[in-house]
Amino acid sequence: MGLFGKKHDQGLRKERIIVSEGSSRFGSHGYTRLRDNIIYINSDGNHKVIQIESAMAKEGKTSVTANLAVSLGLTEKKVVVVDLDFRRPRLHRVFKLTKENGIAEYMMDTIGFDQVIKPTQYKNVDLITRGTEVYNPALILVSDKFKELIAKLREKYDFVLLDCAPVLQVSDYIHISKVSDGALLLVAYGRTAKAQVAEAVKELRKNDIAILGTMFTMYDRKKDSRYGYGYGGYYGKYYDAAYGDAPVDVSAESENGNSDENTEKSD
Repeated sequence: MGLFGKKHDQGLRKERIIVSEGSSRFGSHGYTRLRDNIIYINSDGNHKVIQIESAMAKEGKTSVTANLAVSLGLTEKKVVVVDLDFRRPRLHRVFKLTKENGIAEYMMDTIGFDQVIKPTQYKNVDLITRGTEVYNPALILVSDKFKELIAKLREKYDFVLLDCAPVLQVSDYIHISKVSDGALLLVAYGRTAKAQVAEAVKELRKNDIAILGTMFTMYDRKKDSRYGYGYGGYYGKYYDAAYGDAPVDVSAESENGNSDENTEKSD
């Protein structure tokens, strides 16, 4: 599944929320498909705590997490987003909230459970920020208090989305997997090397982390001839004039699917 149109400088991409109720923008369409897949995966109620992962930085994790949360909220699902990218927290900016009074303060017992949860302007979506700077994230992630926090969120919400640090750059994902039900792996189209994707998958599987699905971000349909008129032509005709940075649905896959086709395009 492709989720972002590609800008000229991916490193300067500005995270933003493009999903809204009743929106016909092509960007919302991609998130609708992702949302429906996530709801289907959790039909048994056993896949509600999801860690959003990527191999490297700047692959769109924060934007995907925020937009997925908003899309889920529009279906009357109660969602909380937790910023666990301790070194580069950005979710508070996307939701236009303050970073203060987050996980760091909660762990230091300066605020309680109700205070650490921040309501957002979006329907059924709450946020937990990082808070003050965290020098040793592992101490938080392996603590009983953190595990209890996620357990409480699991009881309170339909979905708990965890925005995590990149797999190949930080090992936090190992500790986070102890409280999650699986990982959604993002792959930046034309940016992430096939070897990096393969290594990230290897690391996740080595630590017995269920890969719930993988998807493209920053997909450039104009450079992908596989979909021809069906995507770049037909859809572009109706959507590109209004929203040139539109995402495109390309494919959705589960861990049991064939991932070779998608990872090949990442070189």
